[in-house]
Amino acid sequence: MKPEGTTRILSNISTMDEALKVEEAMKSGYVEAIVENIVHWIGAEEDLADSYEEFSKSLSSPEEREAANQLHVLSASNADILRKKLEEFEGFDSEYRKRILHVKRLTKRL
Repeated sequence: MKPEGTTRILSNISTMDEALKVEEAMKSGYVEAIVENIVHWIGAEEDLADSYEEFSKSLSSPEEREAANQLHVLSASNADILRKKLEEFEGFDSEYRKRILHVKRLTKRL
């Protein structure tokens, strides 16, 4: 159920050919794009964590070292959280592959 006042993104499906196109578009346009972006985001957070860890070693002030270490921990934690999200979205990817195969079977394209 869509919240009141929202606009539809997809029109109603009226043929199995349309269903196949929509399923493939959902997988490639949304799921795969999100997975790719999360992978890059994890890499950026890992780079930040490493960078803050190294940066903290160069600081002379205990307060600055602590701040850099906290940023290191936060970035490492973000990377861990994102890895869990990645697993969830990879599950979506797997489900969309199954959905596409199902529609292909229905349209006898397998």
